[in-house]
Amino acid sequence: MFLELSYELSENIPVYPGSPREMYRKNSRIAEGDPSNTSVITHYLHNGSHVDAPFHFDKEGIGIDEVPIENFMFQSPLVIECNKNRSELIELSDLQLYEPNLHRADILLFNTKFSLLRDDAKSYADDFPALSLEAATYIRNDLLNVKAIGIDTLSIESAVHGPEQDFPVHKILLSHTCSKERPLVIYEDIDIQKVSGKKIKQIWAFPLRLKGLDGSPITMVAEV
Repeated sequence: MFLELSYELSENIPVYPGSPREMYRKNSRIAEGDPSNTSVITHYLHNGSHVDAPFHFDKEGIGIDEVPIENFMFQSPLVIECNKNRSELIELSDLQLYEPNLHRADILLFNTKFSLLRDDAKSYADDFPALSLEAATYIRNDLLNVKAIGIDTLSIESAVHGPEQDFPVHKILLSHTCSKERPLVIYEDIDIQKVSGKKIKQIWAFPLRLKGLDGSPITMVAEV
């Protein structure tokens, strides 16, 4: 069975505090005498279910078009069940509960269950759970099979402390000093609750190949 873990895009989706909103407009419509239906969208690359490329937080990092295509295919997914409340951090101790599977995984999916609030855009965007710097450093330096991480919130990093501290979690995960040899990408705003408690065979989550850019919308599909 296949489950889609990414959300549909619309003008009403919740967005990270301060981010531009989605804008859609019609270009042509058959009902108005045009030969076809066509549309134009204005899309911010970090709205909705998306992937961050190393370039997002590193001026020397590679763009989403340069990440090897196999880095968006995962044969050993691991869901980290870590129920968190508003503003709580996912700590190293939450990861260590999953030894030894942690070292075999090629993608870590953090299920904080905060996605249950997504229908209330204001609550979902307000001080959501995030990853601690200690946990991020451990993933980058010690979990050598991990190609990606994903979370069921608007960002892997706190909307309160990230800007205050100059986004250290994103920077350690996406740093070009590591990513040239072992690129790591970040998936955000993913519906991980759908695969909670299920045996995942594999996951695909491909981006648009946007040349030189910092991220992309994605469709993430899990085979369970």
